[in-house]
Amino acid sequence: MRNLIKIRHFGLVVRDLGKALHFYRDLLGFEVFADNLETGDFINTIIGGSNIEVRTVKMGVSPDAALIELLDFGSRRQDEIPESVLFDYGPRHIALEVQDIERIYSLLNHEGYSFISRPCISPDGKVKVAFCHGPENQYIEFVEVL
Repeated sequence: MRNLIKIRHFGLVVRDLGKALHFYRDLLGFEVFADNLETGDFINTIIGGSNIEVRTVKMGVSPDAALIELLDFGSRRQDEIPESVLFDYGPRHIALEVQDIERIYSLLNHEGYSFISRPCISPDGKVKVAFCHGPENQYIEFVEVL
């Protein structure tokens, strides 16, 4: 029995919501579809806490496609979150299909974001790929289909 309908969103807890919005909305062109401050019994219950207050911003390329949800827990956020590496267990990166990866590479470099390498063509010649360190040092994979 198949009950899965679609991937709805990917949640990213952020320390600096302004910086994350600049990266995803202003530099990459994601559209914001919802921006909410969530408090009360429902969020406390599903998060498993008390007095939770979280700002959630859902964005993407279409409201019907998988979205990215930025979550800002304000004063509840951790001061020190250990850096992860790309090959640790658990979610490690978001892959975004793009046009003109070289332009994105130049734009983000100019804005101070670092990449593991310049965009590289895959051995089968079908895609060009580059991994960027996002606004909170998470990995963003950019993929251009050739």
